[in-house]
Amino acid sequence: MKKLFMLIVAVAMLAACQESLEDRAERECKEYTQRMCPTPMYNNTRTDSVTFDKATKTYTYHCSFFNQLDDSAAINRVKEQLYNDLKKGIIEDTHTKAYKEAGFNFHYLCRSAKNPNAVLFEALYKAEEVMGENQ
Repeated sequence: MKKLFMLIVAVAMLAACQESLEDRAERECKEYTQRMCPTPMYNNTRTDSVTFDKATKTYTYHCSFFNQLDDSAAINRVKEQLYNDLKKGIIEDTHTKAYKEAGFNFHYLCRSAKNPNAVLFEALYKAEEVMGENQ
């Protein structure tokens, strides 16, 4: 009887240590931001941080645009293509599969490097938009 009780307690303790997917997303965003951000510039873009909002289940990529991309007129000309390319990237990203399956949203907030208060591009992708056919 005592062994059975200890087994039940051990199983309960292991179950209590399980991290929710939302907690995991929040932790991973913080760790990524601390380790990797700001990322090196690639294609005139830099990721400044990644955050997660538990209330809305939204992953947000905070980015800066540089050089030719740091121009609202240029961004307006390619806005639709940028939207579609980012969406395709989320759909094809296997690292976020569990988050997509759990109904998480993905948000890009891209600012000017010259004027960080200026938002040059913003897009919110709802979970149902980015599930993809192979998910």
